[in-house]
Amino acid sequence: MYKLIKRVVRTVLSEIWMNYQYLFRRKQVRLSKTKTNIILFGIPNHPNLGDQAIVSAERQFIADNFPNINLVMIDETDTASSLWGVKMAATSHDLVMYHGGGNIGSLYPLSERNRRFLIKKLKQQRVVIFPQSIFFEDNMVGKYEQRMSSRIYNNHPKLVLTVRENYSLERSQAIFSTVKCVLTPDIVFSMIDTLDSSSVHKPFRKILLVLRGDDESCLTAQFKAELAAALDDRFKLVKKTDMMAGEPTNTIVINDNNRARLLAEKLAEFAWADLVVTDRLHGTLFSILTGRPCLVFANNNHKIESTISTWLQGARHIKLINRYSIQVIEKSISELEHQSQDNLHEVKQKYGSLKKAIQGQL
Repeated sequence: MYKLIKRVVRTVLSEIWMNYQYLFRRKQVRLSKTKTNIILFGIPNHPNLGDQAIVSAERQFIADNFPNINLVMIDETDTASSLWGVKMAATSHDLVMYHGGGNIGSLYPLSERNRRFLIKKLKQQRVVIFPQSIFFEDNMVGKYEQRMSSRIYNNHPKLVLTVRENYSLERSQAIFSTVKCVLTPDIVFSMIDTLDSSSVHKPFRKILLVLRGDDESCLTAQFKAELAAALDDRFKLVKKTDMMAGEPTNTIVINDNNRARLLAEKLAEFAWADLVVTDRLHGTLFSILTGRPCLVFANNNHKIESTISTWLQGARHIKLINRYSIQVIEKSISELEHQSQDNLHEVKQKYGSLKKAIQGQL
């Protein structure tokens, strides 16, 4: 009950603050008067490079498929303060979009509040949300957040929600019953074949260990230590990293000036390895982009398991681990094959619904 009360208070205070920004701290938004505009909200500036890869993929997807569009990108922190300017300047030909990822639900309330505020304020504008995963916790806080989101999303007549795996599609159709919900791969899949990658063959020698350090991890500290020790014993080189830019204590702000460089540096880490071991969804996707076989652990929600079952069934270069046994892991590594992107081309072709949503054809 205490957590619920705390969440309700924070939601109320957040609503007051966002309304203050919306009314009194308005930022000017420059839209083209000669081209159709796509206004993409929710751009993160934090150092999680999985989210930054989504930003790069979203931008490239729009450039490749809608070359005559004027793209305007708005930071997540500027959502409320930019809404008035967009509301006044946008026409019926323009489209508002929101950044994708895995933050619809109760785990990342700040992102969900920003998205709800936008949906509530722009009822007359077409809004399309880039591919998302949905997870509302099965407790009082999760049910409270779900009711809030359901009421606001369902009250928007022109909202299209794209979701990136089957579990989220089922949940979105149940929770957002009046919203058009469509299945689309994580937008980072659209970057397949955009990187040069050398082939990897057995025996594997260099291992990249990419494990979470937050609440989404299912792995205990003891198991992580046992895993690292087992890998050290078996392989010549084991390197530990995460999906953050810079050191863990680094408070780097990512923007258009450094995003491409930081992503390239992280992708180079993956390309260095013969094998990636991770419990992060975008750790898995970075291994795909660089052509590295991947051993992946499930996290504490559905998104890794559901993404693999939706788009990567039968992929012999990716192995999902649900049993936390060193013996199982060693056997799974021996079964992994080197990666070819040929069998992933089909996934890259699954963006038809997203294109239609952007064109207003859904």
